[in-house]
Amino acid sequence: MLAALEDGPISAQELSGLVGISEKEVYGHLEHIRSSLHRAGRRLMIEPAECRSCGFVFSKRERIKGPGKCPACRGSSIHDPLYMTDRVV
Repeated sequence: MLAALEDGPISAQELSGLVGISEKEVYGHLEHIRSSLHRAGRRLMIEPAECRSCGFVFSKRERIKGPGKCPACRGSSIHDPLYMTDRVV
């Protein structure tokens, strides 16, 4: 999973298919990866989710899991956040 995150932006759904676990389990693994990377002086970066209806960007959201509804238009059609690691130096 870490190798996929190092390759570039990837969604939780894509990670789920790649490693053969449920999307719900992916979020738990991402939390663990976030803390492991932090201890190593690296970061799990999150490209924020975006509402497909009005374009609202969830830029201040810190949670790993994507949002369910848009606070601006109350729509539920939302592009999933994308995950990646910072580059190894």
